[in-house]
Amino acid sequence: MKTMVFRVCVLLALAVGALSSCRGYEQIPEDTLADIFKDMYMMNAYLERHNMNLQYDSVDVYGPLIERYGYTTDDFKRTITDASKRKSFRLTDIIEAAIVKLEAEQEAVAERVRIRDVIDSTALAVSSHEVFRDSLISIRSMADSAAMTLRVPLEAGDGKIEVSYYYHVDSLDGNRNLTNRHALLTADSVTRSSSTVRMVNGRRVKHDVVLAGAEDVAELAIRFGNYPDKPKRMHLTIDSLVVVRQLPLEEAYEVLAHEYTYRLMIDGREYETYYEPQADSSALRVPSPLVAPECDCIVDE
Repeated sequence: MKTMVFRVCVLLALAVGALSSCRGYEQIPEDTLADIFKDMYMMNAYLERHNMNLQYDSVDVYGPLIERYGYTTDDFKRTITDASKRKSFRLTDIIEAAIVKLEAEQEAVAERVRIRDVIDSTALAVSSHEVFRDSLISIRSMADSAAMTLRVPLEAGDGKIEVSYYYHVDSLDGNRNLTNRHALLTADSVTRSSSTVRMVNGRRVKHDVVLAGAEDVAELAIRFGNYPDKPKRMHLTIDSLVVVRQLPLEEAYEVLAHEYTYRLMIDGREYETYYEPQADSSALRVPSPLVAPECDCIVDE
């Protein structure tokens, strides 16, 4: 009995082998077909985005993509051809499954980007520090020439310098086309980064500017008004001026990981600076990054 069963199994195995041999290709499972279609869509989107208009008349252009799944373009074409002969097979079902996979993948990427943005912004928030503040600068005549130029010494290092203030060119000011110029300078007065704002007259306006730093930057220089050599009546006010240094992101991560003593909680999970969630935690939930001294974590709400 056992011998007969063995012989039957051998015959079946030989029959299957012969059938595969006659077929001459490896059939691709429908779930894998959906994955291939998903990647084809991504490839097409990439080619269109980069204006790579390839001239092709067949599926052969997708050869390397299909080979990643262990199949050839001939396997792909003949699988589709043979499957299409079955009444139960619908190519649209495969394409719809590919779309579902693609949407799930995009949602996962979007979630990772959201988490990264939260961690990045938190790291920058807790590591940035104020280097200068001035509540009021008034320019009424050439006698105020010392107030027209602000120089703020800076520590060497990369990162960004954020400058924020309000300006008000009063209607009494008889000059037009006034500007404020902001620049990061080296010790030899070489400009590494600069920005100029053309001011509007008659109302108080808030202005923010971010300048890219460099290893050899030594100071921030701001020239208010840039009045001509022989100006008319002058009436410029600068208030609530704040200068903040923002560390490079990698250094900000180090501050968040090693110097800041609070735990980072996002959606009930604890994260470290390399975007990997740690074990779930029931830490006290508070708005981030405004953390009261008695709290033990910072949380994105």
